[in-house]
Amino acid sequence: MKNVWNWIDSKNWNVHLKVRIIILIFITASSAAGLFVWSIIRLWVLDHWSWMIVFTGYPAFFSLVAIVIYSFNHSFHNGAYEHNTKLKRP
Repeated sequence: MKNVWNWIDSKNWNVHLKVRIIILIFITASSAAGLFVWSIIRLWVLDHWSWMIVFTGYPAFFSLVAIVIYSFNHSFHNGAYEHNTKLKRP
């Protein structure tokens, strides 16, 4: 996650576009992983289409939560936050 986050951060885009792209990338990747797992499991059990929604939906939701939690500590702020929060000693 950190490598993709740093790659997106290096682009010269505004913050809102960067967040939308990172959300799109991770939700798509986690949904694809869930779809892959469902396609393997459906060969033996759970072959109904409603299970596909479960296996692709839950990872997408959890990846959105992970992005929000990760972004609390690693936002696209260009170092302004660290600069303003440094303790200045007299």
